[in-house]
Amino acid sequence: MVTVSSFVLITAALWYCVVSATETQNCSSVAAIAAQTCQQLESSLGSTIVQTQTSGSEYAIGANFAWSTFSDEVNFQPSCIVFPNTTQHVQTAMKAIFENKADYAVQAGGHSGMIGWNTVQNGVLISFMNMNSTSYDSESDTITLLPGIHWGDATSALQQYGVAPVGGRIATVGTGLLLGGGISYLSPAEGYAADNYVSLDVVLVNGTLVTATADNEYADLFKALKGGGNRFGIVTKYVVKAVHTGTEDEKRWFGGLLVYPNSSSEALLAALAHFIHDTTDPNAVLATTFRTTWENSSQDIELDLVLVYNGTEASFNTSFAEFLSIPYTSSALQALSYLDLLNAVTFPDGLGTLFGASALTGVPASTLADQYLETYRLYNNFSTAFASSTDIAFTLLDFSPVPKSQIQAGYEKGTNPIVPPLGTGGYFEILFQVTYAEGITEPSPDVEQGRQLWISTAPSTPGLPFFLNEADANQQILATYGGYEFLKQVYTKYDPTRFNVQHTQGPLGL
Repeated sequence: MVTVSSFVLITAALWYCVVSATETQNCSSVAAIAAQTCQQLESSLGSTIVQTQTSGSEYAIGANFAWSTFSDEVNFQPSCIVFPNTTQHVQTAMKAIFENKADYAVQAGGHSGMIGWNTVQNGVLISFMNMNSTSYDSESDTITLLPGIHWGDATSALQQYGVAPVGGRIATVGTGLLLGGGISYLSPAEGYAADNYVSLDVVLVNGTLVTATADNEYADLFKALKGGGNRFGIVTKYVVKAVHTGTEDEKRWFGGLLVYPNSSSEALLAALAHFIHDTTDPNAVLATTFRTTWENSSQDIELDLVLVYNGTEASFNTSFAEFLSIPYTSSALQALSYLDLLNAVTFPDGLGTLFGASALTGVPASTLADQYLETYRLYNNFSTAFASSTDIAFTLLDFSPVPKSQIQAGYEKGTNPIVPPLGTGGYFEILFQVTYAEGITEPSPDVEQGRQLWISTAPSTPGLPFFLNEADANQQILATYGGYEFLKQVYTKYDPTRFNVQHTQGPLGL
């Protein structure tokens, strides 16, 4: 258990300086190294690409681009921000960072609940704001994504061709989702988002550029980047399999949002546990958002489910019969395009957000879902305990499905380092999210202690991997993977001096 006493709660910026510096460095020497590196980069790349707080018009945009405000300019002021336009710019930046032993961070879409994973204090931030395009090659039936694009923009640009990448379920999420594996509305049929890689251009820690595929000399790196996070290099181009989802005018999906009252929670949790255990149809897809807000100590709990079927209304009714039998307060069910589906759920920007993760296997319909009920009870306990806090805007508890068909698809596409076990069937990745109110610039100690209590006590099924993209920064997510030993070997091969774990934030355990 990580207790609140383990955290330095003075400022996020000071915390980053302490944990990222080597044993012989202090904050002043880290800052001096960063300043030297920035000066070198500005000389070689120019002041348009390399900007400081005082010299660049885009600096403030880049420093405040992170989705969670706990990682914005209030807490982190990068010594400079590199806004690359090409892979060669990234190579130049990474070579200087490596040679000078500077701290650094990389920011693509910025949608991270981990403080400091996509920004840096007294270091170099590489922002992909300007590398944000996508294209479709009909001959190879592949999609090329540059790292700065968001899934909504990519899907909108590609819908004219009737194709989409296996990407995020929320339009504002970026390509960093791929490095954590990535769960999509297309995942039940296509596997994790990262299972659909075709090739990756990767800048290694020393600035060397390699192109990794499933069958070339960098096949181990290719596989490690299917969920290993940011520890293995900087991906500057993703080529992925295209999925034929139809144009915006083609309404191939049926379903939408159902809103349930809290009185339906027990039946709803049981239905989730049954669905993930029993469903074998990869066309049946769901997403959940259990959200709690409060005003004047009165809790408002709303249980939202997006239920969709890639097919007919009749198939939808059959696949989700148990959910449709549970009392709900409203529904918005209709024929949908894939782009409609991607825009079905939105989240507010400009607030400080933190995550926590667990994972639960499904149970047959004849069995009560006790662990699901306990997970929800602990979530409600947290929300009730802080009902009078003015620090919190809302809390969330989400169940992200990883059905057996998704696991099987991953195995058929060369496997990934997550390697969920096939024998246990499907399971849910659990997200516990605490989002702070506007103007709160750092987590409060009492709320943080309660959040860590949920993380340490929430039920989880042994042997199931946690979801890296929706976890606390201090959880040992990689150690839950079936391919953990493989990841450690690959990391040692491509970063033998352990530069990355010493100079940037990311998953623990390598």
